[in-house]
This record gives sequence, structure tokens and C-alpha cells, in this order.
Amino acid sequence: MGDDSHPTSEGRTTNERLWELYEQLCMVEMVGLDEFVRRLKSDEFGEFPTDDVISFLREIEANMLQNIQVKTMEHQSYAEMADQVSEETQKMFDELIEDLRRS
Repeated sequence: MGDDSHPTSEGRTTNERLWELYEQLCMVEMVGLDEFVRRLKSDEFGEFPTDDVISFLREIEANMLQNIQVKTMEHQSYAEMADQVSEETQKMFDELIEDLRRS
């Protein structure tokens, strides 16, 4: 994983810290991505450079889009919905990032 993120005081990069938070909140506690971003913006977990958060969100987006494509190979009904789901996913991330940039 190429990482240009800033090191944190714990020696971890910003990207690593964001992944830890994302995994705990979104994957374990099932917090929605929009709520996760809102909490990041409020500095609840400390300050994160906006550009680093945007790069992180684009990384998650790429993973989700890749997963959609994998699902299309598993079942025909997924393949029929793939374009729509991909578009909705891209729109969701574009909106989250636009909101992040405005704050």
C-alpha cells in the first residue's frame, strides 16, 4: 500500500489510523459511512488532514466498486444491478467528499 500520509504521534500513519477507526466503527459497530465522516469532521478522533481523509475515502470507494464487480461474477441478478449500484456508490462518495471539502 503506497502511503504518503503523515505519521501520527503513535508512529502510525494517518491512513493506518483511519483504517483502524473505519474497521471498528463501520465494520464492527455498524456505524454508517456518513456518520463516520461526520464524526471525523467533528474531530471526535483527533484532527485528520482533509486531503488524507479524501484519499482514504477514495480507497474505500475503490474497494467497494471492486467488490461490486466480484459479485457480478457470483450471480446473474447481481450483474443486472451492478451498473446502478456502482453509480449510486460513486455518487455517495462524491457527496461525502464534497461535504468534507465544504467544512
